[in-house]
Amino acid sequence: MSAPVSLHSPLDRLVSWFRRGEGEDPWAAPDRTALHRLRYEQIGAFLFQHGLEPSTTNFDFAGRFLDGLEAPLVRAAQELLNAKGSLTDRDVERIVERCAAGETPDKLDKLTRELESKVADCLAAVGDATASTSAYSTALGEAADQMGSEPGEAYRRLLEVTLDVAETTRRIGGRLERTREDTRRLRADLERAVREAEEDHLTGLPNRRGFFARMEETLARPDAAPFALALCDIDNFKAINDRHGHHTGDRVLRFVARFLREDLGRRVTVARYGGEEFVCLFEGADAEEAADLLDGCRARLRERLLRDQTTDLPIGRISFSAGVAPIAGDHADALRLADDLLYAAKHAGKDRVVTSTLPVASAA
Repeated sequence: MSAPVSLHSPLDRLVSWFRRGEGEDPWAAPDRTALHRLRYEQIGAFLFQHGLEPSTTNFDFAGRFLDGLEAPLVRAAQELLNAKGSLTDRDVERIVERCAAGETPDKLDKLTRELESKVADCLAAVGDATASTSAYSTALGEAADQMGSEPGEAYRRLLEVTLDVAETTRRIGGRLERTREDTRRLRADLERAVREAEEDHLTGLPNRRGFFARMEETLARPDAAPFALALCDIDNFKAINDRHGHHTGDRVLRFVARFLREDLGRRVTVARYGGEEFVCLFEGADAEEAADLLDGCRARLRERLLRDQTTDLPIGRISFSAGVAPIAGDHADALRLADDLLYAAKHAGKDRVVTSTLPVASAA
């Protein structure tokens, strides 16, 4: 295992604090510029030690790891460091995605519990209002009985009860209004958390979880049938990362994601399945029709010549391979078949779409 990066732990900082020179003010605020410089040096040393690209993802990960405040992230990274001695860019991406996925259910559970609590408050307020109305009805009956024999006392009692009910109603109204505002805020937070849980942070496409949620909704609509499913994998993506760096690789992923979504149109749900792999759900198209649509997209993508915006070096043409399967029953079976067909496309030479057992079109 490689030697750990030298960090300034809380103990180190405490010792250095007491080692200040006698002429220094022990209560002086630290130099923020110096602290920022130290922070950058620590993160840079970590990235350099492990040979990581200076990407936004890696920079953020290094800072969080060095802070040591997120136990799941630190534990996952330390396990890999103990096993391999170093981290790769792909290791970092997987750790970040796994930790983000782990945080989301906890966040959703917390918001759900808060929302349930507000619903309980609302029901309690409604119960109080019902009890108040019942008491008022009883008091009215008693006042009516007194009206003949003691009209003055009856009017006094009626006024007293009416004022009590008015105050109770005002108080309950305030509780309901506060509960409504809290519920509106929690609902917005919950909707935002669900969106974050179902969105890929890099491409803005649905992630695997979001895709399966949308697929369940779509397959439940018989008017949208037939359905087909495709798995697409960018060809030679590792070579792009190796030659141009992961930062450029991320831009390529975003470009391909946007191209697939815009080219295939609204009737196709495109999601990032993981790494450089995308999954597409076709509505109103059988496997052959979906394969034709996807192959046209493949050909149009291949016409584009990409260039690295940072170095101005040519990246070249981008292609993908894909497997397309019909969804006839369990979508898990369609996924397995699409994965097998994707493997067949790769094995046949890449840059092609395969459905059933035969390629729809070969590379031009």
